[in-house]
Amino acid sequence: MIMPLATERDKQTQVKWGIKDFEYRFGRKPEGMWLAETAVDDDTLRVLVENDIKFTILSPYQAQKIRKQGEESWQDVSWGNIDPARSYRYYIKSAPGKFIDLFFYDGAISRSVAFDELLKDGNKFVNRLKDGISKDRNYPQLINIATDGESYGHHTKFGDMALSYAVKLKVKDSGFIITNYAEYLEKYRSNWEVDIKPVSSWSCFHGVGRWCEDCGCSTGGHPGWNQKWRKPLRQALDFLRDEMVTVYNKQAKKYFLNPEDARNNYINVILDRNSVSIKNFQEEYFQPDLSDEDKVKAMELLEIQREAMLMYTSCGWFFSEISGIETVQIMKYAARVMQLAKSFVKKDLEKPFLEILNEAKSNIPEFGTGKDVYEKFVKPSVVTPKQIVCLWAISSLYSDVEDEENVYCYKIRKKAYKEVKKGDSRLIIGHIEVESMVTQEKTNMMFALLQFSGGDFHCAIKEHDSNFTEIKKELTRTFLVSPLTEIIREIDACFGKEYFTLKDIFIEERRKILQIMLKGKLQIFANTYESMYNEGKGSIYQMQGLGLAIPEEFKISAQYVLTKQFNELFTNAKGFIDADVIQMASDINFEAKKIGIEIDKKPTAKIFSKKIAQNINRLAYSMDLQQVDATLELLDCISKLEIKVDIAEAQSYFFSKIVSSFDEQIQNITCKADRDLLLMLFEIGENLNINMDYYKNAFDRALVGKQ
Repeated sequence: MIMPLATERDKQTQVKWGIKDFEYRFGRKPEGMWLAETAVDDDTLRVLVENDIKFTILSPYQAQKIRKQGEESWQDVSWGNIDPARSYRYYIKSAPGKFIDLFFYDGAISRSVAFDELLKDGNKFVNRLKDGISKDRNYPQLINIATDGESYGHHTKFGDMALSYAVKLKVKDSGFIITNYAEYLEKYRSNWEVDIKPVSSWSCFHGVGRWCEDCGCSTGGHPGWNQKWRKPLRQALDFLRDEMVTVYNKQAKKYFLNPEDARNNYINVILDRNSVSIKNFQEEYFQPDLSDEDKVKAMELLEIQREAMLMYTSCGWFFSEISGIETVQIMKYAARVMQLAKSFVKKDLEKPFLEILNEAKSNIPEFGTGKDVYEKFVKPSVVTPKQIVCLWAISSLYSDVEDEENVYCYKIRKKAYKEVKKGDSRLIIGHIEVESMVTQEKTNMMFALLQFSGGDFHCAIKEHDSNFTEIKKELTRTFLVSPLTEIIREIDACFGKEYFTLKDIFIEERRKILQIMLKGKLQIFANTYESMYNEGKGSIYQMQGLGLAIPEEFKISAQYVLTKQFNELFTNAKGFIDADVIQMASDINFEAKKIGIEIDKKPTAKIFSKKIAQNINRLAYSMDLQQVDATLELLDCISKLEIKVDIAEAQSYFFSKIVSSFDEQIQNITCKADRDLLLMLFEIGENLNINMDYYKNAFDRALVGKQ
């Protein structure tokens, strides 16, 4: 979250959770902390210091003024002109005597990474880093940049490789020493101090307006759009947060020995939700002798705290439109808060929340207001135990279900299950227990699922009761002897008129089930296409010989059949690709070109992508001519068959495991076999779109030196 806009309690929890997360992943305490969007104020830095954080990194435009320690006069650096090559000490105004060290990244070089295509050339990247060096400095210079992680691959394809090449190979050759902020601070901490702007961030010229008002900063959008929706959105979330503060302050004492300790250490559960971790947490922080029901309530209270912080995730405000996926996501966190809060408050929180959101106007007229966006995109996504039951029940028709299994963050335990068939229709009657792995809440549910012959579903669900056995008998009898209309009436009588269908389950699961349902029908289509192609191609080739155009209908069937044949050659080969398979694939390619169609080779491309990565990996451990030959042959096969292979993984293996050994291999050339091996490795590198010029030149120089 944007820390200057957070409450004191949330600031403390966010920092403590960040520290615990770091310890969990790296096994040691952190010395520094990166703040979201580098958003900072004096209070935020105080909280960092109170939690033993020694330093953070800011934008050069967040500094206000600097001076040497002990001097009276300050130098203005408010326009981004602070020297980024050293550390600065900041003295906390809200905690006299306390301080934190700050680093300011090199803004000019950082911008070049984003906008000057430095990541397309590792040498260009290193040369730009050299520009950060100044002969006027009389101290060890820290050249440091801060960039979006997605620059290295997402924004610039293979940018990660340029970075790797620069850091692993080139920067040391250029005289740099690789360090980190903590090491630099320990060895070379400067005697300069800094004062920062009151509230600032690296991505908003107006401080932190981007996350609370229409300040003019946004990403995406169209001319004439505004972000006036930000203010009511934050007001709505603040209303909900403040309500939850009241709930926690009032309720937490019933469940926790120390409510603040429980909240701040809940990160231990978030990081590891296994039963042992949860039990240990409850034993340490819960009041003794709580009932199982009270333990669920306590977990719900803590989960409300987590969701109430998630709803301030910074990207929710970053872009231009309230209906964007990022803003919809933070509203989903708010919806989860309100769903969990129903256990603790009787009043309707959603109504006043939506009244505030109604003031947030979308830039897209058909989406209306924030309230409309919530109703359209957020509310339907709220997950209930009944939806989980419906998903499990429908899935049970198409896969073997275990007596106990996990469905997303729920544990399902099968208690009873009966299936009966009549013609193409099926009736499933079951009893399952649904346990939330987040809150530990358990719900006993019974269901009746009717599948019609056309594939439609009617699933009725309610809490389990003692009449389950009788209901099962009666529904089974009615289904077997009566029309379908009667069984639906009987289900309504037993379960109520609420029911669920395929559209009520998660879209990705819906897609899987529909694919299974369509599988048989698709085989009929496949047989039809194959028949059209095989019976018609003789006549079609005669038409083509006479200069007549091939009918589009035939092209459709030919494309399907030849695509299927081509990909099946390699999926059925199980990794063993011999000359006969290659020849048959070439023949299919020739036939497709003759007809004038393009084969979809994506399944085969995935196979070859994996295979070339495996070959390069093997090559790294067995650098012999036979393995090199096999790899070149595979690359030649990919080229001949015109398969567009994703070589990113192979490139990474080759660069990290093979290229790094080239300098040593070049220095140790003793015979023709050594020379041939290197030349073939260079050829593999070029096939993988890796520039080998640097090593080829070194190779040539080495040969000259040995003559």
